[in-house]
Amino acid sequence: MATYDQELLAAARRLIARRAGQRGALPSARTRRSISTSYYALFHFLLDEAGTRLIGSHNQLRSRRRIFVRTFTHAGIKVALDKVRGTRIDSSVADFLRQPGAPPGPVASPGFVQNLAKVFSDAQAKRHDADYDLSKALSEADARLLRARVKRVIAAWRSATGTTARDFKHALCMLMLLKGQLRRES
Repeated sequence: MATYDQELLAAARRLIARRAGQRGALPSARTRRSISTSYYALFHFLLDEAGTRLIGSHNQLRSRRRIFVRTFTHAGIKVALDKVRGTRIDSSVADFLRQPGAPPGPVASPGFVQNLAKVFSDAQAKRHDADYDLSKALSEADARLLRARVKRVIAAWRSATGTTARDFKHALCMLMLLKGQLRRES
């Protein structure tokens, strides 16, 4: 059974699919809707990951997960991901994301997380253009590229399965819930 993010990526692909022999530019609405749908595939993937990691994956918890993920915001996820998008994690959250037993100092952001954060930010900006800025020219190539990038970062996240990656994903999901903000003791 396909996950919701997979269904959305399939819908984004269908929106920009061409019939045999079809030529010329696709209707702008299809290109724009494909871009928006690709962003939402990534957004809902992250919601599903957070719900599963923080609430649990058992079927009996589905209702609880659906209620829980409604607390996440687009802006909050972006703030959290912006803090891990560079090679080093932002110092305001480094201690929270540091692996247990790791020495103090700068914390490196895993490559799959850096890429996910960059794609999320780009996808969110493209979605905003697609949905709200009709003066912004968006092409079929833009839609195809964004869909491919989203698909790749989701696959990379899913394939990062080691203990360190699982721990980091769990902490990052909590950070997304907290909208990237941690309270610091003085």
